Amino acid sequence: MLAVVHSIHFPVSARSFVMPMVECLNRHGIDAELWFENQDKHQAVIRQITVPSRHVDSDLSFDPLAFNRRLVAYRRELRKSPPRVLHAHQARASLIPLLAGYLERVPVRVYHNHGLAYLGYRGLMRRLLRALEQVNIGFATHVLLVSHSNLAAARSDGLLRGGKGTVLANGSAVGIDLQEFSRERFDASARAAGRKKFGLPADRFVLAYVGRPVKRKGFHLLLRAWRRTGLGMKGNVLLIAGCTQLECTEALDHAVEGVQGLGYLTDLKDFYAASDAVVLPSEHEGFPYSLLEGAAAGRALIGTDIPGIRCAILRDQTGLLVRLRDEAALGQAIETLASDPELGARLGANARGRVEREFGRKIVLQNLLEYYMSELRLEFRC
Repeated sequence: MLAVVHSIHFPVSARSFVMPMVECLNRHGIDAELWFENQDKHQAVIRQITVPSRHVDSDLSFDPLAFNRRLVAYRRELRKSPPRVLHAHQARASLIPLLAGYLERVPVRVYHNHGLAYLGYRGLMRRLLRALEQVNIGFATHVLLVSHSNLAAARSDGLLRGGKGTVLANGSAVGIDLQEFSRERFDASARAAGRKKFGLPADRFVLAYVGRPVKRKGFHLLLRAWRRTGLGMKGNVLLIAGCTQLECTEALDHAVEGVQGLGYLTDLKDFYAASDAVVLPSEHEGFPYSLLEGAAAGRALIGTDIPGIRCAILRDQTGLLVRLRDEAALGQAIETLASDPELGARLGANARGRVEREFGRKIVLQNLLEYYMSELRLEFRC
């Protein structure tokens, strides 16, 4: 009998954040599968998924016919191999699995929230996204969140009552693979090699941002703050992964000096190595991996003082926190790190040390195993 199904819709997230969990469970005698969607444009990523898996559509659809079709198909898959635990990830991809699990009487239904998206919206969209969280939590028997500050926000907002809700270890989905992010991968020689690869000046400040050109992620705010500093006019660089140069130009309807868009990168380690600091001025986050990976690379961090990012950055110890939507404060934080390399190096060293102590993958996965044993009461064969 199948013990655990881990469910998520997006193949990239399935590979990066959920596959390590399924590998860990299987390695320790808990039969687990990974269910995700078969998306044509992500076939290269899908081929990298090596754990037992099957393709099941689970993304939320507002078309009633499509929603019902996906729900019926998901219930059919559950009947084929009834699991003891259904572990659903991310808000929009969890409603159909959790509802299907409820209807099929799966005894343990875990909702793994990767971020309270409604915190980044206002008005009707905020109410709708908050309602989605309420429904997911209602269908779940257990709730996991990826950061303690998101857990606190969910409880204070009345989403979680009666002590419901847990965070694995110190937070994040699966932590950082410290072998993949070894210290030497980001030393001075790696920095020089990364700068040569991306055509960057050897002796200028390079600020890194990872993400799409989305306002609620702070992209447009970042471009305005960078322009305000004037650093680009002096040869410094805002290096962006996830956006093309054209997208960077179109965001403000004109090019900003010093901004270099690299488009989508399959591997970000050279990107982090080339940088001096990593920034994320987002309006909502679960536990941002760009900051966690930047910390693992030993880089200073800049982020918004919001749930999620508060757990990724220790104020003035591993990075700088700025007020939400405050262009001037963000620009000042950027200027502070650009003008004080010793401060950046000290924050970066602290950030790396914290990742090693609190966010190593082994630490997070060990906590996952303990959660499955104590809270979900699964047993190991070995």
